[in-house]
Amino acid sequence: MSPQPRTSFDWSLYADATLAGLSVLIPIPLVDTVFETFFRRRMPTAIARSRGRVLPAGIQAELRPTSGNVFRACLMLPLTLTIGLVQRLSRKLLYFLTIKEASDKLSQYWHRAFLLDYMLASGHLETEASARTAAQAMEQVLSTTSSPLPQLARQVVGHTRHIWQTVRSARRGREDDVIEETRAQMEQRWGDFAGYFEALAARYEHHYRELQAQPQMIG
Repeated sequence: MSPQPRTSFDWSLYADATLAGLSVLIPIPLVDTVFETFFRRRMPTAIARSRGRVLPAGIQAELRPTSGNVFRACLMLPLTLTIGLVQRLSRKLLYFLTIKEASDKLSQYWHRAFLLDYMLASGHLETEASARTAAQAMEQVLSTTSSPLPQLARQVVGHTRHIWQTVRSARRGREDDVIEETRAQMEQRWGDFAGYFEALAARYEHHYRELQAQPQMIG
């Protein structure tokens, strides 16, 4: 029997997801990526801690997005950094593009946080094999999801100021007025999405069961 998804607002569940999304607003190219990556990688352990759990390193590794062939990525790194830097500089000059990117990523990270919590509650992160299947199911759901969350994400991003100081403080375990306002804004609206989150959990369960039923590759 599937567990009841945790649809009520819990800041401990969404804190790192929110900070990862808002890090896109840091007006310093590459520094924004460093902070986004830090909070994104911390999400699974923080969410597990909210349920009194500890995730082994192997399971954490299964939950990280794959980046393809490592050797090829290393060869392409100089070009990737150059293009990425130009894009980042352009986005900082055209701030409205940064707002759009931050809103999209914030919504995406909220989805990931919810699904990671549901995966824990479902017992899908008990082994590396089940975690691998769960991660694949999550990616399938996220790639085909039409969500109402971007509207709230745009409101949150639009009210966020001085994010550089905020994320620096958050990384050190301190919260400022920006975080308090963001948390209050999310809590006020989160109940509107309870039905959507229940449907999202059901879609994830469907994909997970389908993947489980597929023959396992050997070797």
